[in-house]
Amino acid sequence: MHVLEKLLDYLTTTDAHKIGIMYITLSVINFVLAGVMAFYMRLTIAATPPGSPTPAEFPDRLYYWAMSLHGLAMLLLFATQAVVGLGNLLVPKLIGAPDLYWPRINALSFWMQVPATILFWSGALFWQQGDAPGWTLYAPLSTRSQSIGVDLILFGIIIGGFSSTLTGINFILTITRLRRPDIPMLDMSLFAWSILAASLLMVAALPPLAVGSIMLILERHLGMAFFDQPIGDPRLWQHIFWFFGHPEVYILVLPAMGLVSEIIQRMAGRRAYGYTAIAISSVAIASISFAVWMHHMFTAVQDYAPRIAFAITTMAVAIPSGVKVFNWVATLYGGRIRLKAPMLFMLTFLLFFIVGGVTGVFFPVVTLDLHLQDTYFVIGHFHYIVNAIAFAAFGALLYYFPHLTGRWYHEGAAKISWALITVGGFATYTLMAAAGVLGSPRRYAGAPTPDLYPYHAAMTVFTFVLTAGIALLFFNIVWSLFNGRPVKNREDPWGTAKIGLPDVVPPLVKTHHEPNPWPFIFGNAMILVPFGVLSLLKGYSPIVANSGLFTGGMPMGILALGVFLAFGVAWLRFDLVGNWLKMRHMDGAAHFEIPKPPSVWGDLKASVGWVIFSEFVIFATLISSAYYARVVLYDKWTAAAEHLPPLLGPLSIAMSIALWSSSFTAMAARRALLSGSLGRFYGWLAATMGLGLFFAAGQFFAEYPELMHHGFAPGSSIVANYFYTLVTLHGFHVIIGLVFWAVVAVMVRLGYWGPRRPQGVEAAEYYWHFVDGIWVLLFSTFYLGLINAIPPPYAAGA
Repeated sequence: MHVLEKLLDYLTTTDAHKIGIMYITLSVINFVLAGVMAFYMRLTIAATPPGSPTPAEFPDRLYYWAMSLHGLAMLLLFATQAVVGLGNLLVPKLIGAPDLYWPRINALSFWMQVPATILFWSGALFWQQGDAPGWTLYAPLSTRSQSIGVDLILFGIIIGGFSSTLTGINFILTITRLRRPDIPMLDMSLFAWSILAASLLMVAALPPLAVGSIMLILERHLGMAFFDQPIGDPRLWQHIFWFFGHPEVYILVLPAMGLVSEIIQRMAGRRAYGYTAIAISSVAIASISFAVWMHHMFTAVQDYAPRIAFAITTMAVAIPSGVKVFNWVATLYGGRIRLKAPMLFMLTFLLFFIVGGVTGVFFPVVTLDLHLQDTYFVIGHFHYIVNAIAFAAFGALLYYFPHLTGRWYHEGAAKISWALITVGGFATYTLMAAAGVLGSPRRYAGAPTPDLYPYHAAMTVFTFVLTAGIALLFFNIVWSLFNGRPVKNREDPWGTAKIGLPDVVPPLVKTHHEPNPWPFIFGNAMILVPFGVLSLLKGYSPIVANSGLFTGGMPMGILALGVFLAFGVAWLRFDLVGNWLKMRHMDGAAHFEIPKPPSVWGDLKASVGWVIFSEFVIFATLISSAYYARVVLYDKWTAAAEHLPPLLGPLSIAMSIALWSSSFTAMAARRALLSGSLGRFYGWLAATMGLGLFFAAGQFFAEYPELMHHGFAPGSSIVANYFYTLVTLHGFHVIIGLVFWAVVAVMVRLGYWGPRRPQGVEAAEYYWHFVDGIWVLLFSTFYLGLINAIPPPYAAGA
């Protein structure tokens, strides 16, 4: 019974500490599964005779599925979940916060990772149906594969990305708004600084990958080509993927750097040298990381100007990283270093990170990159960095283990595991780099020539050493959890508080964690969304029809999506509404005993502001992709535009005027509320929602059928593909805005929001203005033809 109570406690918890433990547990599961994929690859390569197995010749699809799943799982599942888990465990304690800013959303974010993980690994079950997409999901592999497993992976990416974006916003609000007032920003924990920088990247870098995944799904099932020829351009996917992919590396590296910064200074017995420089360099790395993605594409981009520009920015990102390394070494100089296992892991992080950085400086040199691209040298470089991240995570797990569990790990076993991981990892990745310099290509299921086979065989041997070290580390953790020596002072087991660096900063307020099952229910119900969408697509998509799944078709799809929405309505009705009724006479949030610190902008407005920012990134990705297609596919776009039916007409003008007018009625509603006139507020709110409904209904039930009647249908041309994708996405946001207004009306009626507390109404108004502003961009782009007016990319006759 005790076990069942414990399980129920974790299933219904909103406590960041327990959620952090669940994140780390899930990340370890994904680490083991991804490791099995890597092990299968190494054994396959070692067992394959050299000289024959090019990707086109090798018949074993499972090898390429293992390669695809290993890379994606290590980045998007294991590493991301481990970072978020450590953030949940440590950030509130290091900044004196009572919890994360949104406890319920924090729990929801975790439970969304569960269906994302299930969908992701379920893709492996369909490896015989079609080719693997590769871990970068490059078109045309991802667009032409007939395996439904590709779609399960894409939906897993979308759900996981949504979860991580919410987590990023949650961390930003926690650090900026729940940090103890007596902790100045520049004196804040270096790990909290790194999580703040990584969270900014989550909000800005993850939405483009979700957008690209949706575009892949539309292309695979509805023929709306964006990436595959002859209509689309496969380089566009590379741009989208690496615009996400390179910041994603820093989403993982920055928290690892924060952990190193925290633990090195504690184990050296002195405050970090250049504390402020280390903190600010995290933000600098995050900022520059968005300007380096194209160095992954030097072989695909032929123009010299972007090559030179991105070579410079790639070199520039090494500067703030170098600042950190210099300050870490300066911190060690003169310190009283304790060479315990956590410190050994952190020092080895420095070794692997420096070697990884040195091997990385070759890639901005375009002439060298052209030779090294798609060789094992790239794999060696990347795995130096990834293993460095793992060293930081393992070292932090050991350092905080006595604080989290009240028991000590076994020091001798920890040092042996460190030695095995260090030797196994360094030897494996050095052999990879050496084989790459000698010309061994990536992704091959074996050595292409006999002289390279010894390198690959040795890599496999040292992979066994690496695996043994990791297995021993995990065994040590599990064994010590039950049998470890008790800690005398759990609050300060390492005795570091005396140097001014406490591991726990007590919050000024206490927090309640009442059991709440709805994040668990609604988060896991997310698995119904891909099931419902793919069921709806069965009548249109040969891939879905031939998969042998989703036999219920459209009725089952509608049922699945309806059940999912019903869970959302139930959460609203049976949990949130009751909570609002309790809180309507309070100024603070229900999970805190006293009100939160006063706000300059307002709680909900700040939250919605970050949501709007992430939504803007989504639209910016799609709009910029449309303009990219216009320039790169100029002749195809021009030919399609010549047969374009008139978009600008009485209906589109009336719809646009109605939507833009609703911004003024929304302002009038807010002003009426502030003046205390609820009657006028409801009147203006009804006008706002009426105008929004007119826009949405006109678009979906009048404009679309008319355009399709003239042959302008999704999939008919590159112009139609972008038009319907962007305009439909905007229409979906109009519906979200209408739901937001409906919730606002309910909450005003319940007395939660009113003249004295108008933040919800103001937040809904700002979101509505955002929706109206996006329509200005779309109306100008398509209806006024701004995108069609772009001149040819090259002068005539050039």
